[in-house]
Amino acid sequence: MSYYSNKPVALKDALKTFLDQHPQRKKLKRGMILSLLPEVAGERIMQQVKDFWLKGETLFIKVENQAWRQELHYQRFSLKERLNRRVRDEVIREIVVL
Repeated sequence: MSYYSNKPVALKDALKTFLDQHPQRKKLKRGMILSLLPEVAGERIMQQVKDFWLKGETLFIKVENQAWRQELHYQRFSLKERLNRRVRDEVIREIVVL
């Protein structure tokens, strides 16, 4: 699909095409992961998160409360899958809860 067409295209399809062809798509998707984390994790978890960042293919999440740290540790595989699914790429290979 090209950027220019006479046929209507769904916005999500146009964005996917753009991201797939963009030379910096990995960086864009990494930024998308960081912006999607609050939505995917949910408000209740995000209230406990003090900081989060990406280093390589690892998402680090800092949680001060031990009980919440353990809860998030158990949910990390599910959270990783949901985030990667949202950006349609395997951007995150691991989540480390600190």
